[in-house]
Amino acid sequence: MGELESTDKYRFCNHHHELGDEHEVVDFGDGEFVANKAAIPLLKALNEAGLKTRTHHYTGEGGAFVAILLDDIHVEIKTVNEVDADRTKYNGKKELLLMWNKKTK
Repeated sequence: MGELESTDKYRFCNHHHELGDEHEVVDFGDGEFVANKAAIPLLKALNEAGLKTRTHHYTGEGGAFVAILLDDIHVEIKTVNEVDADRTKYNGKKELLLMWNKKTK
């Protein structure tokens, strides 16, 4: 893929270049934004579950990120210790725990 031209056309949703074949304008109920097509299933699921996303980058290869707004979300970074399970493969690993109540319209 070549370099895409810069544009102000999508500034309303924090996107800074023309759309390529790997982009699509979507709206999951909080306004239109430009999404990487490969990320649409993840972004749709997060937003429908009540976790609002602000920005992302995901192409299916290389570096990726997703930013989730933390309004009314409690966040903990914990060390896993599954004392009530037979499995131990996750014990000692770090996890990000997000807790929220999904708001209904």
